Amino acid sequence: MNRYEVIKMTEEFVKLNLKSHDSGHDWWHIERVRKLALFINEQEAIADPFTLEIAALLHDSVDSKFAGDDFEQGYVIIGEFLDETGLTEIKEQVIGVIRNVSFSNKNPSGNLTDPVLLIIQDADRLDAIGAIGIARAFNYGGFRNNIIYNPDIELRTPSTISHFYEKLLVLKYRMNTLTAKRLAAERHDFLETFLKQFYREWEFGVTD
Repeated sequence: MNRYEVIKMTEEFVKLNLKSHDSGHDWWHIERVRKLALFINEQEAIADPFTLEIAALLHDSVDSKFAGDDFEQGYVIIGEFLDETGLTEIKEQVIGVIRNVSFSNKNPSGNLTDPVLLIIQDADRLDAIGAIGIARAFNYGGFRNNIIYNPDIELRTPSTISHFYEKLLVLKYRMNTLTAKRLAAERHDFLETFLKQFYREWEFGVTD
């Protein structure tokens, strides 16, 4: 099986695996992250392109937001898939990337300096900010039936706007590569512009 065939098989595996995800974590998110990761690596030239592409395709295949308590079984399934497609040699590396890529992972372990991990973290985080990031945030908020914003209970109740401060506005400072830092700057500015407009409209007509 050649690399083209392996990539096509991986695409089909991922599409099947993400069927129940919201549209912010669907196949098109994977495709955007793949493109961003490959672009970053073109600029930085620090990772094996094939391993990077496989890991980018699989990076959201064990997402605890959707897998729940069964997420460890997800790693078993991915390991079996990698073995079946002749990718045993990179299995440990790819699974390590998947385990550590998430922003919400408070206990990362393994090779945290792997260039593949660093690039995919950057690509995944870039897709969480800017115009796409805003669209994804509100889509996921609706998917989870979260409120948009409540100024009276903002500090106590999760909302989509609070998510900006808990995660999205932080991501600019968590990029690993120079290329991602450059791309993040513009997307971060768009987040701040959006929030200013949001509050302006929210407070419309309000007087002290």
